Amino acid sequence: MSDNLFSHYLMPLAIAFIMFGIGVNLKVEDFKRTFKRPKAVFTGLVAQMILLPFIAFIINFFFDINPIYKVGFVLIASCPGGTTSNLVTLLLKGRLALSVSLTAFNSFLILFTIPIITNIALNLYEGLETHIALPIGETIGNMLLTVLLPTFIGMLYLRFFPGIVHKTERIINISMTLFLLFVFIGLFVFENTGSAKLTDYAFLFLPAFLLNLISMSAGYVLALSAGIENRGRYTIAIQVGLQNSVLAIFVASKLLGQAEIAVVAIIYSSFTLFTTAFWAYIMKRYL
Repeated sequence: MSDNLFSHYLMPLAIAFIMFGIGVNLKVEDFKRTFKRPKAVFTGLVAQMILLPFIAFIINFFFDINPIYKVGFVLIASCPGGTTSNLVTLLLKGRLALSVSLTAFNSFLILFTIPIITNIALNLYEGLETHIALPIGETIGNMLLTVLLPTFIGMLYLRFFPGIVHKTERIINISMTLFLLFVFIGLFVFENTGSAKLTDYAFLFLPAFLLNLISMSAGYVLALSAGIENRGRYTIAIQVGLQNSVLAIFVASKLLGQAEIAVVAIIYSSFTLFTTAFWAYIMKRYL
């Protein structure tokens, strides 16, 4: 992950702003309802933490690509539940409290799951026995400052200023989306790709597309088999479809020191905001 303007400063700001906007759409009662029915939370965690990386390993089996990119697919699958999934859930009127709860839980679980799963991939595909570890204090601090605290502030704002919130809700939702798109475009154009172009990695788009489509479908089917209602099913599918690409880039470039692994995260996040929103809309409207 680059220490430049977009990744180091604007991305955390965008995440915090989005989570504030999420917060003004949430009430404590929403979380109470979610944890009175913990089955959806448990199903979502299984879909993200177990099913999603498993699908990445399966897809790798069918594609003859450089092993370093196979590690990249497993890594991006091991970084679930980015803030973007909360925004898409809000825009599609999914179960917002469920989405935020899954993001919060994942932020802690990845401290253990990312090193385990990534080390398995490195050993399997590159024959490397290495040990990586996320910086616990920094990771938890970032989660608190950019996810939980802005959400809590947004909920307080709704609690004490409901009139203002209702008048500005549409403006907040639109500005969240535009700000995120601006940061993503800047991230791709000015920082991560360097001299290479996304078209140079066109061969990675098909497996990336399949990972997005198959994982969302599997998450939806898993939720369906668990007896979760459609609103919860497509919320879980959104969580499975959108990953924390910035975290994957950080792990690849900083902790592993292999920038090529980060290419998969760049490719994946270049289109999955749109495909995930599209597939989720289909699930909401027609399933």
